[in-house]
Amino acid sequence: MKTIGMLGGMSFESTLDYYKLINEGIRDHLNGSHSAKIFMYSYDYAELEILLEKNEWADVTNRLVEEAINLRNAGADFLVLCANTMHIVSDLVEEKSGLKIVHIVKSTLEYAKEKNLKKVLLLGTIYTMKSEMYPTIFKEAGITVITPNKVDQAFIHRTIYLELIRGILSPQSKERLINIIKEHQENGVDGVILGCTELPLLIKPEDIDIDLMNTLKIHAKAVVEYVLVNKD
Repeated sequence: MKTIGMLGGMSFESTLDYYKLINEGIRDHLNGSHSAKIFMYSYDYAELEILLEKNEWADVTNRLVEEAINLRNAGADFLVLCANTMHIVSDLVEEKSGLKIVHIVKSTLEYAKEKNLKKVLLLGTIYTMKSEMYPTIFKEAGITVITPNKVDQAFIHRTIYLELIRGILSPQSKERLINIIKEHQENGVDGVILGCTELPLLIKPEDIDIDLMNTLKIHAKAVVEYVLVNKD
């Protein structure tokens, strides 16, 4: 079985779910007492947060590459970045580390194609919502990606960093997020990308009546599938 290299702690709240879902997926497919082979480095996310706030993406990339190489040297066969935002520099990390990355956006695109979605709303950190990562990759399949207005973007970013990363689940924040989704649904959106792996902690499928793309679950499933296809 291929050994997974995970870069986690971005934040640890969602990394816990990654670890659980990947191991459950391997067990469910292989049965018995099987579980995933994993090496993981978990960051002190506050250190990366400072670099992101200063827009020091070269330093962020270097931190990711450094630990990716350590995972490769330990025996990891491929890499999983346990966060949407860090995929902004995934091509560089893949190139410099020499490890294939199972890409969260490309995995989410496959889900959107299966659901025949045409216009989707992207929610995430400011960095992800301002990035061309999702729009560019989804455009290849003819799917339009839109983002909330600047005020709503700022609110979503604050909710992630000041609440969800700290384990705070606010009913008021949940209500506003649902209202943001409903406003865009009225304008023709047929799917929502929870483009931050902490957002599923707050928004659940039963909260809305259009397709909800939980990128953490989608990504974890893609990792399991990659391991199973390449398990020898």
